[in-house]
Amino acid sequence: MYEVLVEAEASVLQCEITDLVDEQSKTGAWSSDWDAHGYRELEFRVVSGQWLDPDGTPHDLGMNGCAEVVDRYAEFIEEELWAPCPADSMKRWQILSALFPKHK
Repeated sequence: MYEVLVEAEASVLQCEITDLVDEQSKTGAWSSDWDAHGYRELEFRVVSGQWLDPDGTPHDLGMNGCAEVVDRYAEFIEEELWAPCPADSMKRWQILSALFPKHK
């Protein structure tokens, strides 16, 4: 499970990668440009999501809210899912902890 922060919507989505293909380029292959250059495909589904109101209270997005955010930011979400390196993860956690402090 991966968390993707969509700052423009003050939302955090919990995503699951359902299919992943990362074919490296094959310089000697000329049967297609995909073989010669390689290609990447990623499919995901959003399991849940939250958004923050102006007071900082987290709320459940619901499936319709998640679907709306995904419609607007699908390419951004996919880019975020491709890049889970340790430095990015640490930055992401710092942003998430600032946006979603523990509620009492």
